[in-house]
Amino acid sequence: MKTIYITGYKPFELGIYKNNQPEVRFIKRFLQERIKAYIEEGLEWVIIQGNLGTELWAGEVVIRLKKHYPIKLGIITPFLNHFEKWNEENQLYYQKIISKADYINSVYHEPYKGGYMFSQTNQFIIDNTEGALIFYDEEHEGSPKYFKRTVVDFMTENNYTMDSISLFDLSEFVSEYMREQEN
Repeated sequence: MKTIYITGYKPFELGIYKNNQPEVRFIKRFLQERIKAYIEEGLEWVIIQGNLGTELWAGEVVIRLKKHYPIKLGIITPFLNHFEKWNEENQLYYQKIISKADYINSVYHEPYKGGYMFSQTNQFIIDNTEGALIFYDEEHEGSPKYFKRTVVDFMTENNYTMDSISLFDLSEFVSEYMREQEN
């Protein structure tokens, strides 16, 4: 895969309310390991929509990895100013990430008009990537379920790869990481 879309839970869906919570550090570390593995297999682009949580954490990881690997970050938002209702801290965080992105655009070059913008953006991204990495667990429902349904339907008739990270996967990663730190 040369181009992958990364998405998943929003912070509040995981009980995370600040980017400096310890959980965020582990999620970013886990994402970094996955992205590095993809890079070693030929990944060139990571695409996100710029949503809070998994997507912006992945964006932050890609920016850090760009110092050592030939990887690029693309941000394709559903509509213009999708972040304008976020609090100031989140807007500043978003601005920090997009200032270092290699490509920024919106599917709709207008403000929010309706929910169709999200589903059409998901389809646009699926049509323009080769795979997706989704941080989502069927036992802990959240907003990623809509994207996952779209991908599963798309995969029945198209060559597309979906890789998942479950809460169990993350827990296993954290346990292994903690064991390594003790040694």
